[in-house]
Amino acid sequence: MDDRWNDIICGGTNIYQLMWYVAFTLGLFGSLHCVGMCGPLAIAFSNRENNTKSQNVISALSYNLGRTFTYSLLGLFFGTLGSFLFIANLQKVISIILGVLLIISFLFTIDLDHAISNHRIFHSYYSRIRSLIGKMMQKSQKYHPFQLGMANGLLPCGLVYLALAGALATGSIFGGVGFMISFGLGTLPMLFALTTGIGFFPVSIRKGFRKVLPFVTLAFGCFLVYRGVMVDMPTELDFWEAVRNPILCH
Repeated sequence: MDDRWNDIICGGTNIYQLMWYVAFTLGLFGSLHCVGMCGPLAIAFSNRENNTKSQNVISALSYNLGRTFTYSLLGLFFGTLGSFLFIANLQKVISIILGVLLIISFLFTIDLDHAISNHRIFHSYYSRIRSLIGKMMQKSQKYHPFQLGMANGLLPCGLVYLALAGALATGSIFGGVGFMISFGLGTLPMLFALTTGIGFFPVSIRKGFRKVLPFVTLAFGCFLVYRGVMVDMPTELDFWEAVRNPILCH
């Protein structure tokens, strides 16, 4: 039986673990960008009037878990799409293409937030999301922080676009969901510290954090190209052969 099946079935967990480590790191370093761009919104959604300090901590945690839940749903969609690319033997090509596009966006200083959210295909959708967020902000006391976090996870964000590219490149539903959950958890420490007041960042520093994203984009683009070139994928999927000769992992 082809050794590539053994690599996928027995070694697949290691591949996913590597991608999830990358996703967590992407979220951790990329969250510096989030502090600069979404910090005031996160604070407004997390802190409640007349709340005790412990209640604000719980609210902040709920808000950030809400974002992560939305990311997991997005990972489900893009992971499913990636699984079809895997079956069509296009995963390596897509990984390389996505990586090259990210590198180009860095070289030509393309703002992913602006380029995607203002494209005519997505403009109407994002206008509705912004309108929804605006209404929720006006009545934020009526919503649970988890709900507010879920809504915030739908806002246009260049960092999230990077993560979705990674979820697509995993080539599986399981990998896509896991990638986005790991990414969300990676963004949690910095934003949790900000929303609870544990970490205070002056406005000048938050503005400086925004400059981090292009370099995160470059690094992740290089990773996707490397993964597409170096990771060997099976050229065919013979499921009947796998059933007749089950693989025993040692």
